[in-house]
Amino acid sequence: MPRLTDRARRDLEALPEPLRSHARALCERLDAEPSLGKKLQGRLQWIRSARLGTGHRILYKVDAPGITVLAIRPRRDAYR
Repeated sequence: MPRLTDRARRDLEALPEPLRSHARALCERLDAEPSLGKKLQGRLQWIRSARLGTGHRILYKVDAPGITVLAIRPRRDAYR
């Protein structure tokens, strides 16, 4: 499992159970495949975004020690 920021940990716990288990599985998959999500552009160019279902996004960054999940947010709020 990649490292989770405090915000990502709170976001994960706030998800309904079926989505939470899917989010955990996707986070583990990101550890093995860091290029799974797309690179963002503009002021968020150092962040990648992976789709979690149709309405949520996992925002993460790839750095030297590994993957750090920054947030797990609804799509409408993810990029603010």
